[in-house]
Amino acid sequence: MKKLTLTFCALSAVLIVASAIYADGPEYSGKEKQVMQPAPPVCDLYRAHEWDLDIWGAYAFAADTGQFHVDRDDPFRSRVISEGGTEEFFPEQDPFVRDIGTGFFGEPKIFNPNERVNIGQVSKNELFGRDDTFGGGVDVKYFFSRYFGVGVEALGLAAKTNFAGGGLATLTARYPFGRFAPYITGGIGFIDGGATLFEFFNEKHTFNTITAGPDQGTFVNDAHEREFFTTDPVSNHHLRALGQIGAGLEFRVTCHVGLMADFTWNFVFGQEDHGDKFHLITEEGQNVITNFGEVRRTTTIINQAFELKPGHGSDHQDFGMARFGVTFSY
Repeated sequence: MKKLTLTFCALSAVLIVASAIYADGPEYSGKEKQVMQPAPPVCDLYRAHEWDLDIWGAYAFAADTGQFHVDRDDPFRSRVISEGGTEEFFPEQDPFVRDIGTGFFGEPKIFNPNERVNIGQVSKNELFGRDDTFGGGVDVKYFFSRYFGVGVEALGLAAKTNFAGGGLATLTARYPFGRFAPYITGGIGFIDGGATLFEFFNEKHTFNTITAGPDQGTFVNDAHEREFFTTDPVSNHHLRALGQIGAGLEFRVTCHVGLMADFTWNFVFGQEDHGDKFHLITEEGQNVITNFGEVRRTTTIINQAFELKPGHGSDHQDFGMARFGVTFSY
């Protein structure tokens, strides 16, 4: 009984001492490894309630490419049938600008001192005035969920000698996996500007003025008449509706910076669609011959030509656009 009591007292003493030694936790020697804290979780690359800012450059190409052939004949040549039945053409005769109500080409020189007539459309595309061009833009999107977002977009394109720009409201759906997120997008908005190329017949004259004597007045010097053709843009001056659909891919480099690339097709809808119209120009002037202030002879000069008035609309303004840019996400 005494041995049992002694043994029990010894075990109790050992437990008391052990509790005192380890009261403040175990002590580690310098050779033992320290416990490492776990790394913080990686940020979510694509999030709900996310704001995205995209800045991009674009290559755009027209749906209607190529050019029309335009006949470069002088539209104001005189057509004469000779006695032998042969058809001959001669340059027009410009009447003297002696009367402010007539003038050459049948109109006062103060209104139009040089003839300039549109003889035909050159570019098939009626937005860029050429087959392709470059541009850029920016859009801001708010993703109310991880997969869907709404936004606004502004774009600008370098049309022929005239800027074409517009804006859209957009809807985007994406499917993130890892650092990648393929997406589809669509929008509706407006576009303005752009141009169509037309061929013009030009005729410049030299005017001589006699201030004294019986033949005083202003007249056209036919010996210094110059005729030539130019291809010039005719600018668009009305808003058109713009629709857009596209698909692309985004790659997140970090949680807040990414790269994007996509392709969009853009439909232009005109408020009005009017085709080109031809109409016959018939202008009349008087060639008055005087001698010492007395009218000796009066000749009526008639010039005729077909003039093309450009139509306006959106039938030939659709275009594709490949975009490459940077995304900033917050």
